[in-house]
Amino acid sequence: MSTDKVLSPEQRSKFRRILASALVGNMLEFYDLFVYGFLAVVIAKAFFPTGDAYTSMLASAATFGVSYFIRPLGAMVIGAYSDRHGRKAGMMLTIWLMGIGTLVIACAPTYATFGVVGTLILVLGKVLQGFSAGGEFGSTVSFVTEHAPKGMKGYFASYQVVGIGLATGLASIVGLGANKLMTPDTLASWGWRVPFLIGLAIVPFGYWIRRRVDETPEFKVSSHERNPIRDTFATAKARIAAAIGLYSLAASTNYLLGVFIPLYAQKVLGMSPVDSMWGAIGYSAAQIVLPPVFGALSDRIGRLALITTGTLLTVVLTIPAFHLMVASPTVGVYVFCVTGLTACVMVFQGAMPAFVAELFPHSTRTTSIAVVHNLTFAVFGGLSLMICTWIANETGSKFVPAYYVMVTAVIALVCILYFRKRTSPVSAHENVLKNA
Repeated sequence: MSTDKVLSPEQRSKFRRILASALVGNMLEFYDLFVYGFLAVVIAKAFFPTGDAYTSMLASAATFGVSYFIRPLGAMVIGAYSDRHGRKAGMMLTIWLMGIGTLVIACAPTYATFGVVGTLILVLGKVLQGFSAGGEFGSTVSFVTEHAPKGMKGYFASYQVVGIGLATGLASIVGLGANKLMTPDTLASWGWRVPFLIGLAIVPFGYWIRRRVDETPEFKVSSHERNPIRDTFATAKARIAAAIGLYSLAASTNYLLGVFIPLYAQKVLGMSPVDSMWGAIGYSAAQIVLPPVFGALSDRIGRLALITTGTLLTVVLTIPAFHLMVASPTVGVYVFCVTGLTACVMVFQGAMPAFVAELFPHSTRTTSIAVVHNLTFAVFGGLSLMICTWIANETGSKFVPAYYVMVTAVIALVCILYFRKRTSPVSAHENVLKNA
């Protein structure tokens, strides 16, 4: 579905700026995330030199997870700020906070230089990133859906998922280049900082483009809650809980296919760091191309129809795909399986941002989306790297990522049944689940 057929040239220009302003922050958030995942082994040696490779890797993965437990706090603080002062105000705040966190990581002294203080500085950078990222998704999804033309909210909101794909692609290319152009010693010494410094280049562009967009018309004409956090938990606890369960599959697949899979390819499939990046690039390509297709389709046939279809496809194909990769650990099979699974995931992810946005009224929308997104990603995403590393080491199983995805898929299916039984949705102006 193309916007070119229904929008004037002036409208297309306006909406390109709106989409770009939302994409840039989401891209920076996930770029830093994926770069950290790709460099987890190097960072483990630089900041957690325990003398045991597994323990160092587990500590590095735990730092990855810790930043996700600060995200719900950022979700509530920045989400409430955005609900009171505007989506644009929230987006301006998060772009700078994310940049500061990235700079702290890029400049953090290693354990060999500053001892445990260097490690704490790294953790501080991850915490800053986590806090700012906590408010980013809710602000941008609200911003895009409230600007989107009627009947095209699914299409426009799906570009938030495209931002994740762009981030993965950029991180994969940077990671591939770093591994090809630098020796292992150079990468371990100072080269690991370069990808984070590249990410900083996104910040001034993001600030510039966000200054050039207007606040959403819906925010300008609507009343605003004085305490969005209190109102959110007073009126929407059941919807938030069900949305978190539904969203759990998006969190587990994003991190396992986008972050964990290169590490899995190296440790389990025996691939080189360079070859392992090709899976992330396949994941990125599918995530850039497919979400708008399924987002537009959700505007026609309904959000839940696509969410259900994508979830069932993921349930059916995940374990066979991992068995195929283990049985035939070649680069071609690896890329084929990762890209194919990502295509299944995009069926439901393309419809998900608009679906979650439509669950909540305008007055608490950003806070509610942010809480759902960040509680889900903290529990099911941020811990995925540490959990899968630990279970795989304890059991010796090569299929831990597949089993982890299956657990979240079952949770998502239960929550789909809940939403299918709903008959009295809540919305500020119209039936929230008319597309469900």
